Amino acid sequence: MNRFSPTPLPILYQTPEQRFDAELTTLVAAPPFKIAPAASVGLEEFHSAVDSRNSLILDARPSVFFEQGHVPGALNLARDDFARDYRNLAGMLQTAHYKRIVVYCSGGDCHDSRLVANALLSLGFSNVSVFTGGWEEWSAAGLPASTGSGR
Repeated sequence: MNRFSPTPLPILYQTPEQRFDAELTTLVAAPPFKIAPAASVGLEEFHSAVDSRNSLILDARPSVFFEQGHVPGALNLARDDFARDYRNLAGMLQTAHYKRIVVYCSGGDCHDSRLVANALLSLGFSNVSVFTGGWEEWSAAGLPASTGSGR
């Protein structure tokens, strides 16, 4: 019967949490997508968002890089550990306090911020943008940095 079903039942039982983690992992594993010009921000706008503290700034790099240096006030929502990090930040992400979410990663050829932004959009967040210059452009401009886990 399972063989002929369009939605076969899984052979192994997964808890609701395990299924949620698997769905989040699938969202982040999607190939990079092109972000519309309105959904990306440049250094000046990003710097303004960081200074004004009216946006939630998310660093999509792995935690080891985040701990070595990140934009002040940024939280780590790493692409590689998206399901775990999302669960840890879910309450903060859901608050209406933040007007928008800006995601960054290393910059250049790094697509982690685009993948995380796409996953957030898929989860129903509507005001998500990407700082495409990333950590590379931020640090090259000599702007302030924080270290450690920031949690």
